[in-house]
Amino acid sequence: MKTKIVIADDHPIVLAGIREVIDRDARFKLVGQAQSPESLVELLHAHAPDIVITDYNMPGNDALGDGIKLISYLQRNFPESKVLILTMVSNPSIIAAMYRAGASGVVRKSGDLKELSVALGALLAQRIYRSPELPRDEALPEAGDTSAADQLSPREFEVIRLFASGLTVGDIAKRLNRSSKTVSTQKISAMRKLGTAKDQDLITFCVESELFK
Repeated sequence: MKTKIVIADDHPIVLAGIREVIDRDARFKLVGQAQSPESLVELLHAHAPDIVITDYNMPGNDALGDGIKLISYLQRNFPESKVLILTMVSNPSIIAAMYRAGASGVVRKSGDLKELSVALGALLAQRIYRSPELPRDEALPEAGDTSAADQLSPREFEVIRLFASGLTVGDIAKRLNRSSKTVSTQKISAMRKLGTAKDQDLITFCVESELFK
């Protein structure tokens, strides 16, 4: 019996690339594709896939969210489905947080999509996949060698990511189930680490560094 897979990404071109990799592998069967967290969850209920391949940064509603919140939701509600994350993120702390939230593997989107086959093989063998292209938590660069963005905590990273997407502090607090004061404090802390004093400077930094591409 083939291993059932559901894929999710809000970019049709990325979905097409993932679908091509799966279609070429006789071990797997694509049973659904989604472009939002809501439709992804609907597919999980309908097909109970063995593996979910999903983008880390995918706009959704406040209840489901995306990023760490979505990974945690999938782990709690669909524990039998292994979650493989596609991301542009390279921050070691954020990657470690993905695994802690329940991800069975993380693959860099800017790399070769052929790596997906390797990652899927690992999950099929009941192993956690760790990409050689991504830094590991146990091999964090020493202080002073890290880039500004690598100094952000997972919570600060989530706040800045959502802020850069256009959400207000109040919106972020609602989505992450935190108080506005807590979110504001985390945003200020992140801005200090990134060396930005104004909101526009923060947005400019995120855009120019392609932090959330």
